[in-house]
Amino acid sequence: MPRHGFSARGSRHSSRRRRYLRAMAVAVVLVLVFEYAVLPQLVGIDNVLRSLAGLPLIVLVGALCLEVTSWLSYSALTRVVLPGTSRPSYFTLVRIDLCDTAINHVVPGGGTTSAAARFRLLTLSGSPPQDALSAATIQVLGANLVLGALFGIGLLSMLGQVNVSGYYAAAGAVVLALFVLVVALLTVLDRHLAGAVRVVRSVAGAVPLMHPDSAEKFVRTVAGETQMFRAQPRRLLAGVALAALRWLLDAACLWVLVAAFGHVLGPGELLVAYSLAGLVSMVPLTPGGVGLVEGLLVPTLTGFGAPSHVAVLGVLSWRILQFWLPIPVGALAYVSLRLGVLRRAGRRRREIVLTGANGSADGR
Repeated sequence: MPRHGFSARGSRHSSRRRRYLRAMAVAVVLVLVFEYAVLPQLVGIDNVLRSLAGLPLIVLVGALCLEVTSWLSYSALTRVVLPGTSRPSYFTLVRIDLCDTAINHVVPGGGTTSAAARFRLLTLSGSPPQDALSAATIQVLGANLVLGALFGIGLLSMLGQVNVSGYYAAAGAVVLALFVLVVALLTVLDRHLAGAVRVVRSVAGAVPLMHPDSAEKFVRTVAGETQMFRAQPRRLLAGVALAALRWLLDAACLWVLVAAFGHVLGPGELLVAYSLAGLVSMVPLTPGGVGLVEGLLVPTLTGFGAPSHVAVLGVLSWRILQFWLPIPVGALAYVSLRLGVLRRAGRRRREIVLTGANGSADGR
């Protein structure tokens, strides 16, 4: 008995120590992110805000409308990829996507955390778990592929120009390799689904916290959704168009603000700079790529001929709308969900539990 007591106390002490070390590591990461990525932007934010306030009102309203429409386009894409039998309303999807974006812009490496939160919000709002998971996978993968395609289009439109260096060619080669990899995976799922399922079950069996049955169901659901898109070309075209619209509207917001400060980007320059920054923002080092996007985009625009002060003002002004604004808006969207859809969903679940309990009591 004493040994068991010491063992239990030691286990609790070890667990507390691991939690403490984990909390310390998270705190250190947050401090480093704030000091080296966020603080340098906040130091000059008053100058950026003053410069923004000096722009014509129509420019500010136009840039804001482009950014908001970009958000709405992404939620329309969510509606397209979710099966139509039990998907939430479009307004609910808009609020869920805003919550997803806000979390991604706050938490370091927040893509995983925001994806988990988005999955839970979708399921609480009525989407079956497997539909929510497969739709999110298809949506993120498809949207990123479209972004890579826009980068390739911009790069091709600039062939022969002196501003295109070997770095962009290398980035284009990486994007092309990713395209080939994704196409190969989709081909395997389409033509060799049974073999893919066997491989996935073997891998899931060897990885802790992964269940082979769940992994198989996920792979089959993704394969089924891919086949459904292929069998419904209109739905596929709508998804590609909405993904492209989501990126192009965001890029147009950047173009408007850079032009407002005095430099007009060409279409190829805009697509290359914006798409490359968007791809870099997916690296899970800082929340939403803060610091990374600005550190890449400003010198890229300067290399394309924009004066350095115009590039800095244009990029930071765009990031106020594209990165910082969704954080408070997403918080308000979550409050709206908690007071509306999620509260009603919780009430329905409690009613179902009570009905089942009463039925069991009556049966006895």
